[in-house]
Amino acid sequence: MTTTAPAVSAASPAPPVAPVRALVRGLSVLNAFDEEHQAMRAAEVAARAGLNRAATARVLRTLHQLGYVRIRGDKFLLTHKVLELGHGYISGVPLAVSARRRAEELTAAFSEPCTAGVLSGAEVICIAGTRAPGLIRSGLSVGARIPAHASSMGKVMLADLSDEELRRVVGDRLSRLTGNTIGRLDTLLEEIHTVRSRGYATNDSELQPGHRTMSVPVRGPDGRVVAAIGVNMLRSGPEALEAATAEYLPPLQAAARRIEEDRARLSHD
Repeated sequence: MTTTAPAVSAASPAPPVAPVRALVRGLSVLNAFDEEHQAMRAAEVAARAGLNRAATARVLRTLHQLGYVRIRGDKFLLTHKVLELGHGYISGVPLAVSARRRAEELTAAFSEPCTAGVLSGAEVICIAGTRAPGLIRSGLSVGARIPAHASSMGKVMLADLSDEELRRVVGDRLSRLTGNTIGRLDTLLEEIHTVRSRGYATNDSELQPGHRTMSVPVRGPDGRVVAAIGVNMLRSGPEALEAATAEYLPPLQAAARRIEEDRARLSHD
């Protein structure tokens, strides 16, 4: 008797498979590069990727042959071809498409940079960022990573976690980026409780001096937070910050609702 294997649909949970080691290594090497580590020797890449030098050298040679890295002296740098890896997400995923559109609308209204991001572990990954018209000032670039505990986007997404989940995600040691950065877990939890109660988060020079932002959550159909969208409030002084918060909060919340509606509509198109 012939038995037919059950069909597996895209919605069916995939059975666990052993990781493809070469792919894991390649992604580890690509993720080793960031804004502060743009050009590295092979040994530096190996240390940041958590690989031995021989494996790292093979991966770098392969990436070089494929055009994803270039060589300058004894250092390796990413090429623009790496952007192709994220193009499908930025141009085709409803959340990213709508976030970019709404961020642009907010910037047109505020003349301030706006940013949207998603939570990845203890970091926020930017999925949309705008530049204020006619000014050098800009928000985060797409793909940039920032510590969640030091950003308003991160705080509104951390607020969707339980206290126990938050402890597991951020750990006990919080990096201090400025004198205003929250460096203690118990202090962060107090801040997160405030964010939960008021529905938005602010950041006053916690990521970098003079960098003030406000963000609101974007929720999925089940009510859980899937992203955040925020505005850079480039105003000084507590009174100016309070005034900016009152001015920007309603449009930000409206933009978040539009993203939620866009995401639901585009997901069914």
